[in-house]
Amino acid sequence: MTASTAVRAVIDPASALVAARAEIENGAPSVGVLAQLTQLTEVLLSQVENLAEQLTEARTCPVTQLPTRAAWNALAEEVCASGPAVVLLIDLNDFKPINDKHGHDAGDAVLAATGERLRTWANGRGYAGRLGGDEFVVVVRDESSIAMVMNILDLRTRLHAPISHDGISLSVRAAIGMAPVPGNTAEALSRAMSRADRRMYRDKGRPGRR
Repeated sequence: MTASTAVRAVIDPASALVAARAEIENGAPSVGVLAQLTQLTEVLLSQVENLAEQLTEARTCPVTQLPTRAAWNALAEEVCASGPAVVLLIDLNDFKPINDKHGHDAGDAVLAATGERLRTWANGRGYAGRLGGDEFVVVVRDESSIAMVMNILDLRTRLHAPISHDGISLSVRAAIGMAPVPGNTAEALSRAMSRADRRMYRDKGRPGRR
């Protein structure tokens, strides 16, 4: 196999594969052909690995390590399919002033801590995700009314705890909206998220919240 074919294995794997196949069909493959196929396999595997890494990055928020919207939707549908579920929308109050006063590193520290707190709270019952900005979402299996009220109080306590960053203590408040998911379809999940979103903004508008 010529050097030009070897170059095509890097630049154009498809063309190189066609050329190698032609040589094999015309007789016993030479050592050069086998070496070329090995190189071609390595190139293709490298491309697959790169694509897998890009897909993982696209489906995971790099700051919070939570699933992004598309990845979270798939996980949420699994939870809803397993039985009654509730969805929560969470928005951080006073987040912009932290960015403005202390810088984006401080803002990222708040987002990362919030993501970890939501992940821990939902662990074993559902999944948390980041929708973008300072807005998060959680889906968990539905529980009794009393248990859910206690869990929401626990969630608020977790989210309102101060966050230490670079020698300073950062505090944010969280607005939370919750809604049951009326079914196990994507449409039911979307309706629940819309209701939870409206309730979250009502919670955000209570006296003393901004």
